[in-house]
Amino acid sequence: MPAQPASRVPDEAHQPPDEPLWCPRCNTDQHLLVDSIQSHYPPAPNRVDVSYQCAECRYTYEHLASVQRVAAILNRPSGTQGILQFGGQFLHCGNPMKTRSCELRRIQAPLALKPGAPLRLYEVYINTRVLGCTCGFRMEIPD
Repeated sequence: MPAQPASRVPDEAHQPPDEPLWCPRCNTDQHLLVDSIQSHYPPAPNRVDVSYQCAECRYTYEHLASVQRVAAILNRPSGTQGILQFGGQFLHCGNPMKTRSCELRRIQAPLALKPGAPLRLYEVYINTRVLGCTCGFRMEIPD
């Protein structure tokens, strides 16, 4: 009798292990703030790519996690999340932020290309969007 090919195993058996959202430096999940949730590619049932940071030690982590584990961190009553990026949206106060205006920003920095060479002033222009929340919070992101 022929062996069953691996492709016949149900999808759940092919899923990577469900890593907890955890800070190994602090050895806790009590100080975690979720920064970003993205769809995983290729799609994984009930899994998302999550980026989060530890507010205590300032380390950032990214990995594949279950929706339930991410929700457990986001739904804590005492947690202040700040800004959450979910797909193409930025959320603050639980509401999607809206574009208020677009700006052209100039960034300048002196740079010497070789040791001992004179400093030259270089500049870069960046298109940005100013996003605003209903509470009055604003932030600027590259467009």
